[in-house]
Amino acid sequence: MNLIWVAALVLGSGFAIFGAQRTSWALLNLAIILGCMAVGFGIGYALGLGKGNFGMVSNEGWPVAMMFGVVAAFGCVWLNSTRAQESAE
Repeated sequence: MNLIWVAALVLGSGFAIFGAQRTSWALLNLAIILGCMAVGFGIGYALGLGKGNFGMVSNEGWPVAMMFGVVAAFGCVWLNSTRAQESAE
């Protein structure tokens, strides 16, 4: 399952970064993706720290970070397409 998340993250990030119209938008997309991955890693790490039922899921930092990164990457692809439509008008 992790291989699917890594493939989606790499492909989505590639489309988001290389599909940007300008370098500044590409860097902004990269910052958004990395920021969302950092938040996801923090949430996944915090899920494993609790006691009882809260701490039952351990070592979930990277999988949750990849999930957040995939969502951010496809959000950036959507932003690229809306920016392209606005500039065409």
